[in-house]
Amino acid sequence: MKTVDRSILVLSTLILLGSAATTLAAPSAGVEVVSRVVRFKDLDLSTAVGAQALYERITTAARIVCREAADVRDCRAHAVEDAVRSVGSPLLSSVHGSSVNRVEEVVLR
Repeated sequence: MKTVDRSILVLSTLILLGSAATTLAAPSAGVEVVSRVVRFKDLDLSTAVGAQALYERITTAARIVCREAADVRDCRAHAVEDAVRSVGSPLLSSVHGSSVNRVEEVVLR
């Protein structure tokens, strides 16, 4: 993992503003793209502590960019999933997977 190359992550999401857009590939009228920069050059993603710290930054950014979304939970889930995937850190992916599994366990109870 090259931290120099991946020191900034832009967490973006599309916010639907009352339109019936069926595609998210090309934003059009009534769709706003919201983004938030997540910096992590200061973190060592080869450690559990670093991966957890980045995950917390990503989830915080997702809460911010998705607060106006029609389906906040779905927006947050997609934003976090996309951000974790774009970083490409196996340890970060593991932290994310553990978090998703804990939420699913609670929902199933």
